[in-house]
Amino acid sequence: MAELDNIPQKQSVEIEIVKLEESVLTSITELNQKINAIISDFGNIYIRKKEIEEELKRLDTILEESEAKFKLTNEELKEILDVLDDKYPQGRINLQDGLIQYQPGVPSRKQLAEQQKQQTASNASANGMKVVKE
Repeated sequence: MAELDNIPQKQSVEIEIVKLEESVLTSITELNQKINAIISDFGNIYIRKKEIEEELKRLDTILEESEAKFKLTNEELKEILDVLDDKYPQGRINLQDGLIQYQPGVPSRKQLAEQQKQQTASNASANGMKVVKE
């Protein structure tokens, strides 16, 4: 502790006051105002960004629901068209007149697909190849 007593200590602190030039004060004031405006802009941008993110989430939900509805509706339509194709093979529907044009006695699209599948299997087995569905 004796070592601390040997350190010279200053007893008073000098403080001076100087008037700043008007141009310096103006510059500082303007820059502070710019900084405050930028900070305000940051806040507005942050809030808007959050609003947009929430809107995107909402739109994603609507999109998923619409995709599911589309898939279901498309499946319902396919079921109806498959029934019509069995009854009226390879028919063409005129929705305005409510008429269907078809060829009696020809195979339906389902029957054609089945025949094609069997033909492919028989061609493959004739060539010594085995068809395996994965």
